[in-house]
Amino acid sequence: MTSSRELVLLLVGVDETPHPTGTVSGITRLQKFLFLLDREENIRPNDSGFRFEPYKAGPYSPTLYDDLELLENLGLIRTEGGAESTITERTDIEKLSFDDLMGGFDELGVGQPRADSLEERRFILTDRGKERIESLLKNPDYTSVADGIRRVKSRYSRHSLRDLLRHVYRKFPDMTTESEIIEDVLGRRRP
Repeated sequence: MTSSRELVLLLVGVDETPHPTGTVSGITRLQKFLFLLDREENIRPNDSGFRFEPYKAGPYSPTLYDDLELLENLGLIRTEGGAESTITERTDIEKLSFDDLMGGFDELGVGQPRADSLEERRFILTDRGKERIESLLKNPDYTSVADGIRRVKSRYSRHSLRDLLRHVYRKFPDMTTESEIIEDVLGRRRP
């Protein structure tokens, strides 16, 4: 019923409120939310969608980056380079930095990791994006998608990144085979 781009837009914008106002902090968190929508809520796009594969920080779909870029180019979302991390996330990041999670490169994919990185990119709905979501949500076919997003966000949006990863790693061990951070996330060596 929905394309991958619409699903990403809805995931960024839909939250517990009746009107789209949300944001998502961090590409790793966004990847895991999409994965949990697929696996726990059976919500996936009708186009080629997201094909999740095991990667450095667990389930990963490279097509998310193209969708985010298009949504930003269309003026439906914007990104900010730094949402201040919470104390819990700072503690987690000290051992498990965002740069480590994304393969040791900066946000543009070049250069060396920033050792003092305590910020993550935030994906924010624009006014145009809010209008698009409101238009989509008028169609009753999107009700179940929005409800699934609300369930995933209500369950996991208050989790620290480490706790979110721990949940995904424990519940879906088949997605940890390429993880470079499994020992830090689970606190034990790979079997």
